[in-house]
Amino acid sequence: MSITVNLTPAEEARLSTEARRDGLAMADLAAKLLRKHLSYAPESSPDRVRAKLRQWQKETATETLPALSAHELFSKWAEEDTHMTEEEQEAEDRLWQDFENGVNETRATLGMRQL
Repeated sequence: MSITVNLTPAEEARLSTEARRDGLAMADLAAKLLRKHLSYAPESSPDRVRAKLRQWQKETATETLPALSAHELFSKWAEEDTHMTEEEQEAEDRLWQDFENGVNETRATLGMRQL
């Protein structure tokens, strides 16, 4: 397949310089660069993404997340919280307060209402 690519004079000069340096014709270098770029282009297939995720989970021994509803997830967290010590609860409260303060600081900077 042949295509026409419109380049600015500066782009053409750079392509020419790079092609000469590599001992290639400008068209050959352009094709090489295009092939290289396309070989690294991410595929948008959801199946490919899921396959990569499963591969990563297998390689890192990371468990898949259980299929829980939001209600079930919050109930599970509430149950886990009942086993926390008072110190752990206070540390968790400080963490969330710091998080909320950071969000509110950003929102104030952007002229948004506070949480």
